[in-house]
Order: sequence, then C-alpha cells, then structure tokens
Amino acid sequence: MKRFLRQGIGHYRTARLLAAVSLAALPSVAASAVPACAHEGGTYADACVTAAAPSLRPFPADSVLRITFLDVGQGDAVLVQVPSGQVALIDAGRSDVVRILRQFGVSEIDLLVATHPHADHIGGMAGVIATFPVRFYMDNGQPHTTATYRRLLAALDARPDITYLEASPRTLTLGEVEIEVLPLLPPGSTQHNDRSVSLVVRYGNFTAFLSGDSEVRQLTHLVGQGAVHETTLLKAPHHGSDNGFTRDFLDMARPRVVVISVGRNSYGHPRPAAVQAYDASGATVFRTDLHGHVSVSGRQSGDYEVAVGGNVALRGSARGDEPRLRPVPVRVPGIDLAAAGDAGIRIRVHADAPGNDHRNPNGEYAVIENLESEDRAIGGWTLCDRANHCFTFPPDALLAAGGRLVVHTGSGQADGTRYYMGRRQAVWNNNGDTATLYDSGGATVVVFNY
Repeated sequence: MKRFLRQGIGHYRTARLLAAVSLAALPSVAASAVPACAHEGGTYADACVTAAAPSLRPFPADSVLRITFLDVGQGDAVLVQVPSGQVALIDAGRSDVVRILRQFGVSEIDLLVATHPHADHIGGMAGVIATFPVRFYMDNGQPHTTATYRRLLAALDARPDITYLEASPRTLTLGEVEIEVLPLLPPGSTQHNDRSVSLVVRYGNFTAFLSGDSEVRQLTHLVGQGAVHETTLLKAPHHGSDNGFTRDFLDMARPRVVVISVGRNSYGHPRPAAVQAYDASGATVFRTDLHGHVSVSGRQSGDYEVAVGGNVALRGSARGDEPRLRPVPVRVPGIDLAAAGDAGIRIRVHADAPGNDHRNPNGEYAVIENLESEDRAIGGWTLCDRANHCFTFPPDALLAAGGRLVVHTGSGQADGTRYYMGRRQAVWNNNGDTATLYDSGGATVVVFNY
C-alpha cells in the first residue's frame, strides 16, 4: 500500500490480460494490433485484449442515451446510461452517492472515471467501488496527498478485479456510445484542475462535453489541439467558475444546453460572468442547486430533452432548429421552486425591514411553509442567502402539516415557530437575493429567487 501511495493510482496495478468483453467499455484498437501486456516504467498500453468484442444486441430506433447530473451539492457526479444497458459514472461527489445511484437503477458500473483527485469529485468513489461491480477505472495518473485520495487507493487495492485505463488520448466504446478521451497537459506541468480528464460522449449526432474542473489553461490547450467541436451538451467546467470558460472555447463548442453542477459554497459559484457567457452563447442553462438532478436524454438523430423534477423542461434538435420550450413546471427565477421529490415546501422572504435594515434585523425574515398534509422533520436543515449567510435548524425542529416557520435575521428566543439567525446586520438584499433551503445531507430542497 505504501508503494501505491508513493506512485499514485496511475501506477497502482500492472496491466493484465482481459478476457473477451461483451457489452463493456473497450479501447477502439484491433485485437491483432494490441501489444504485449508487460508493463514497464508506469506506462500502460491501451489495453490487452485476447479477442474482439462480440456483436451487440439490437436496440430500438428510439432508444436514448441518458446523461444525468446528480445533485450532490458542491461537487460533480455525472451518470451516463447507454441504451443497451451499460453505465459510466464520471466523478462521485464529495460524499456517499450509492443511494442516489440505486434510485437511478444502477446495479453495476462498466466505466468509472475520476477526472482529478479533489474531494468534491472523488469523495464518494470509495463507497461506489465497495458497493458495485466495476469493470474499468480511469484517472489522470496524478496522485494527491489527502486522506480522501488514500481511501480511494485503499478501495482500489481491495478490488483487483477492476481494470485500470490510463487517460491517454483514445476512443472507448460503451455499447452504442463512443467516449473520446481528450489529450491532457503533461504531468507536473500544472495543478490538478487543469489536468482534469476531459471526455466527449457521442451517440450519433448527439454529443456531450464533460471536463471536470478544467480552467483557462486546459481549455485553451484543448482548443489549440483541435479537440473542441460543436456540442449539444456541456457540463460547465469548474462548477461555473469565471476561470472555467474562454470565449474561444465557447465559440468552438456552441453548446445548446449547459448544466452547472454546483451547491452551497464559499467560492461564489456559479459566477455571474460564467452564467452570462453561457447565456450569450445561446445555451439554455440548468443548475443542480436550483433544479436538483438534471437528466439530458439524447437520440442518435441529435434530438434531445432535458428533464428536471421528473418533468420535461426543454426539447431541442441538433439539426439547426432553435430549442423548443414546453409549458411544463420548471424552476424559473422569481417563482417558488421545489427540488425533485420535495414539492410542498415554499419559501418567501420579507427583505425590507421597517426603518434602517441594519438597525432592525428582526424586521426582515424568511417564511417557510409546509403545503402538505404531513409534518416534516427539518432538524439539521439549513437556510442560506446568496452570499452563504446560513441558519441551521436545531435537531428537534418540525414544520407542521399546513404550518409555517419564520426565521428572523436578528437575535431572539426560538419557540418552535420562530427562529433567529443571530445576525447584527441585514442578510437579505432588498434589491434581489436567493433563499435556498438544504436538507441535512446538503441536497437542495427548495429555492426562492426575488
């Protein structure tokens, strides 16, 4: 184990013979051209295959590729489900994602990718490896010094059946879908974010660009390598940071849909400059902190749908038509918003306190209402404004059926109906703000924009 920690995941296991693989991720190299499986100096061949993959079973013409951006708070976890049943998981959030994966019908994983070794991308990966059969694992080969990274190494060490794939430029096949691994910057040339494993997922005329926490240097490198082409779907690099895009990159990618995987954070993600740039590119923007899980279904024709909360929110085509909106419930700034599975909770904010806002902090408050017929235990839930001024409800807090709670900005004695943030100055901006309620696990319950 000490050797693995010194050398990193990229060297954690020697390459070995793979049996003929049916319906699994395979590097797109002919079996006769594959070199011997000996491993020297930490460099792996694309793979060592003893036989070509058999033909895939037929699939319906209207089958879809489904890419779901899981609501894991401030982190990334992207679930790719192929029409013929294969599954890829790209990153695994900061904490346990096993329950969420099971909700989406995952029982095994064909390809598991760690884009880079930061905790908000690999924190849940050890649990995934310990729970599900995993066939192939890929990372950028760059080690880290954290306890989270060490847990991942230990989990991999306990699973010698998992085959390692280096993130070198190549094209993998996952059922009917191609996954292109884009070129990385040289090892040691930059920090972890700018060596994120970047992937292009293709299903006929539908494409998705997924690039971890890539920043300006890596995006510029990819543009210079000619690796960026027009794409249907873009996962916003680096959680919507203002260093996660360039004009040249967006001009080349021209995404139709952008999904920002983001949660409560102290970085100001997503940055207004990034959101404005995505809007200006003509894309429709979705955010996991506002919409919960975001599922994008793509067809070989290039047609696509975006679903939030179980409802189709957007339909579009890659044939040059403008995306077509459907009049269905979707989170829109200025109305009460409920995350998938948590409808029935409503928030409103009284921001303009009588007199001087800062001298009368209890004159501003947020109201949380339960529109359902059952009580809701909200102990450990957190209410935050856009600037991350937050209040956490005590363990015994209860939102009664049909009832409401009031959270004042100032100080006072909580009585089970009224709570106090303990702030000496105003929190809620009079000219517009966001009130977000998170459950005890950090998942978004409801958002109110005004």
